[in-house]
Amino acid sequence: MSDRLTELRRQRALLQQHADWLDQEIAGLSDRPAAPTPPPAARTSSVSPDSPPEAYTADPVAAVRQVRRGCLLYLVAALALLGAMLLTIYLLHYRDRPLLFMERSSTVENR
Repeated sequence: MSDRLTELRRQRALLQQHADWLDQEIAGLSDRPAAPTPPPAARTSSVSPDSPPEAYTADPVAAVRQVRRGCLLYLVAALALLGAMLLTIYLLHYRDRPLLFMERSSTVENR
């Protein structure tokens, strides 16, 4: 439960930081002054406003792993779809005329 509480507080601090930034931008574009922001000591976020928070930075190792997993899933799905299509074609069009495993007697009689 402690990890969840810490994560919720971190997210709240990020949202508060974003809301402060929005207030500053709105005040900069409008005629009225910005609402006063709480002093820096009251904020619980240790993220500087100039650098992106850790939640928004990409982890290259995790990204490579995620892309590799996605490509493998697409490959498996494509092969399964191809197999299903071939099986469907075979069952719908060639069931009564088997192409494989024919008896030798029938091949000799047809000649």
